[in-house]
Amino acid sequence: MFQEDQDARYAAMKDLGNWNLRLKIKKIDVRNTEAAKSIVRRMGWPTFAMIGKKASHAFWLIVQHSDLERRFQAKCLGLLKEAVVKKQAHPKDLALLTDRVLVAQGKKQLFGTQFHRKGETLIPQPIRDRKGLEARRKAHGLGSFAANLRKMSLRAKKLGIGRTKR
Repeated sequence: MFQEDQDARYAAMKDLGNWNLRLKIKKIDVRNTEAAKSIVRRMGWPTFAMIGKKASHAFWLIVQHSDLERRFQAKCLGLLKEAVVKKQAHPKDLALLTDRVLVAQGKKQLFGTQFHRKGETLIPQPIRDRKGLEARRKAHGLGSFAANLRKMSLRAKKLGIGRTKR
């Protein structure tokens, strides 16, 4: 599921105007989300002990891309928090899913991981408590926000979008 997700997304990034690739991603996301829901019903969050670190991270990515099922994402956020507390999931994955869920709910993100396009610029979604941002990022294994801005700027440049703004 992970590899199919990533292959389709990388292909779409190389060919931004290809609507068939976007439709393919949507179909993959729907299929992967249904499979992920089935897994969660059977076993809860797939922890390191259950499936290993790499596979647990791959499962997180499937949930992260389950944007058509926001309730499912929110449910998984709670399960992922429990797994992180028990050191059975990656704190970085928790930070990314937290921001994804908050932004989808119309709330400010906590870790500065979610961006959106505004004209020819990528800008971060609104961030709550900017003063505490770096400490939160560090506590969850994320690099600095400045480094994230540089990374997003490079991604934007590759996609021909333009630049990033603080």
